[in-house]
Amino acid sequence: TVSVLYWALDCANEMAEAATTMRAVVVSGKGGVDVMSVATDVPRPALSGPNDVLLRVRATSVNRLDLMQRKGLAPVPPGASEILGVEAAGEVAAVGDAVSMWKPGDRVMCLLAGGGYAEYTAVHEGSCMPIPEKMSFTDAAATSETFLTAFQSLRINADAKRGDHVLIHAGASGVGTAAAQLCKHVIGAVSVTTSSEGKVAECAKYADHAVSRTKDEASGSIFASKVAAAVGANKINVVIDPVFGGGYLQEDAEVIAPDGRIVVLAFMGGAAIPEFNAMSLFRKRADIKFSTLRSQSAAYKANLVARFREEAGAALDAGTIGPV
Repeated sequence: TVSVLYWALDCANEMAEAATTMRAVVVSGKGGVDVMSVATDVPRPALSGPNDVLLRVRATSVNRLDLMQRKGLAPVPPGASEILGVEAAGEVAAVGDAVSMWKPGDRVMCLLAGGGYAEYTAVHEGSCMPIPEKMSFTDAAATSETFLTAFQSLRINADAKRGDHVLIHAGASGVGTAAAQLCKHVIGAVSVTTSSEGKVAECAKYADHAVSRTKDEASGSIFASKVAAAVGANKINVVIDPVFGGGYLQEDAEVIAPDGRIVVLAFMGGAAIPEFNAMSLFRKRADIKFSTLRSQSAAYKANLVARFREEAGAALDAGTIGPV
């Protein structure tokens, strides 16, 4: 569900550690893939702090955030690289004076604020994770952003815990499949919705219940009636919602349990909800939280990575969970 780019580095370039330039994918304007090209003279990033590492990128992924940035819909956080790519996998090429977690040659995958579509990228050591022994660079490149976004929404934003029932929209997406796997490993019961009947069978591999978000012409329900039929009324403790508009938040309010939590990750269905009635959320004392990760501080990301490793690292290393 996550596309991956792979750099085929030639021996001469690999050995040119003293070089000051590198290859990178650059964008000439707003638009589709036609605005992208590979430049060969992009300045190689320097270590901006004593806790930074320089990563020789072997693979990077194509996330929805990259597509939005390329179209001019996602601003780059202050101080971040203008180069696309919010995660990457590769080998540590150099380390800052205060780095204690990594050494040159270590295989790592990392969360980035930008800069992944390049041969080299600089990142705080705390944003890196070890690549499991049997995991390829391409699989590793599709792990950090999806799993850390999912983990943040579940455990940090929603405080989902064992015994909660979680509903995940866009269950076939990278974040959706990651969140479903984390639920099964860390929390327990999980249901997902997906945009079409054709994706239900695949989503059911990672969830207790999977339903399509196809509108019922008789009742007008998009997913609420199907979810209620599958798990019971008002049984959803946490909703992970990257859709929001187009009636989704209203139906989130229908299925959420008392004192439930709704975490909004994106606005795939639009950000405007002109006819929304909040009375159901009010009566159920439900919380709504809006969540982003890219613009968070290096310290926040380091703490997030550490907590993810503590709670789910063993499952990732064993291959129990991983990118789909």
